[in-house]
Amino acid sequence: MKNELLRHIISTIKYRFQKSINDRKLAFSDFSLGKGSRSPKEIIHHMNDVIYSTRVFIEQESLPQEKIEKISFENEIERFNVELTRVDKLLNNKDLDINYSKRLLQGPFSDILTHIGQIAMLQRLADNPIDRENFSRSEIRTGIND
Repeated sequence: MKNELLRHIISTIKYRFQKSINDRKLAFSDFSLGKGSRSPKEIIHHMNDVIYSTRVFIEQESLPQEKIEKISFENEIERFNVELTRVDKLLNNKDLDINYSKRLLQGPFSDILTHIGQIAMLQRLADNPIDRENFSRSEIRTGIND
């Protein structure tokens, strides 16, 4: 399988993202700690910008010039899932060398995982903690679009 580790990371991102937003309350999208912190909606919009820019960079070897528009919380969630699927398909069809792969891991993929952790923390602070789980034993299947 081409880019198996990167594709597994994408599947892990999708799994952890779903866990962080499951059972969300209606007002959660705008939950804020104040002091300039981002709301879940703003965090997911940023995650969308990161994954979209990553996809375009892999496809075209340049960053997109346009910024993605802000949309509703539910649509931001859907757009993020669609972009993850697009990146997974791209990784399945294009061989990347190890140095390129390392850059994706240390840059955009790690950034997105950090933001998913922020969303999970915000869920707890909004009195809706996610269920505990040993993620190393989670049933995560590589290839989210298989």
